[in-house]
Amino acid sequence: MNTIGKVAIVISVIAFLAFYNWLPDMCGNDIYSETLSPNGELKAVIFQRDCGATTGFSTQVSILDTDEALENESGNIFRMDGHPNDAAPIVSWESDSALTIKKSVNNKEYFAESTYGWFNTIQIRYSS
Repeated sequence: MNTIGKVAIVISVIAFLAFYNWLPDMCGNDIYSETLSPNGELKAVIFQRDCGATTGFSTQVSILDTDEALENESGNIFRMDGHPNDAAPIVSWESDSALTIKKSVNNKEYFAESTYGWFNTIQIRYSS
């Protein structure tokens, strides 16, 4: 491959990456509720994630540090179909290291972690 071809490939890759990074994210999160751990160091955040007209609503849960903002990402411990007004689970901290999620049996769940964190692991229990 000649030099002009290599330069054209490099310019194309740079242009693609720049265009991709400047595109707005189609997804968004709206917080439904937050529940603090007993020691106040963590919070369980229930939120609605919506990724545009071609997808339905989903209700998701993330565990975050108390001072941490919810990023525009999927839930890190639990995800299910349905709008939080209709499908929000009941989240309760049993202790600083145990969280219980009481979920609806009417909505399809597609992600459910049983633990969270590397150090000081949080055990996650589910009930219906």
